[in-house]
Amino acid sequence: MVNDFLENLSRALYIAEKDAKVYYFRAPNFTYGLLMPISLFFAFALTGQVHPAIIVSGLTALAIMFGTTSIEAVAVVLEKQTGTFERLLAAPVSFFTLILGKAIAGVFFGLVLSAGMIIPLIVLSGTGIANPVLFFVSVVFASLTFSALGVLVSAYAKWVPEAQMLDNFLRFPMAFLSGIFLPLTAIPSQLQFIPRLLPLTYAVEALEVSVMHPGLTGTYLIDIFAMAFFSILFLALGVRVLQRKTM
Repeated sequence: MVNDFLENLSRALYIAEKDAKVYYFRAPNFTYGLLMPISLFFAFALTGQVHPAIIVSGLTALAIMFGTTSIEAVAVVLEKQTGTFERLLAAPVSFFTLILGKAIAGVFFGLVLSAGMIIPLIVLSGTGIANPVLFFVSVVFASLTFSALGVLVSAYAKWVPEAQMLDNFLRFPMAFLSGIFLPLTAIPSQLQFIPRLLPLTYAVEALEVSVMHPGLTGTYLIDIFAMAFFSILFLALGVRVLQRKTM
């Protein structure tokens, strides 16, 4: 059992390494992953009404979401069009191992994106990170969550424009309903449940808690469990969609 798990994880890491080289670590991806959230954020932050902790947590979460989903949402589509996906399936790997490998590549990219933003954000906001360990854990789970979401979109789409359309359909509502630009308390009471259905809400909240509180809190644990749940849900749905479309 343990040997099978380690062997599947090793295969997933090989797939992640391949995807990282082919899709992620290229200059245009970093540019889009950083410029889009920065542009959105400063359109609102210039009003001076954004809390310094949100500058760090909100912008980091946006960069992770836009950066990871932008590539993941087209990775499977491109491989299905070029025949690479079928060749991967011919190898001794399961659908879940394949999907997990692609999501792990997104985690690496999310870590690199966030690492490149932390120092400028701290200087810009004038605030520090109260608990760097919890911040790092939040980045890992947020990266996994949005990578898994991107894989799900890519598994469902038939071609790249469709994947990009679906990706934006999911990302932009989350960006404006997850407590970054508008406090959750400002949302009408009858709509308060909507942000709690969005994974970005938990990513922003977990990052904000790690920025402001040195210790572990109940809110932080709930956020991490919520992101873990979304990650498993998106990966499971991605596997099911791919199996249905390729069988």
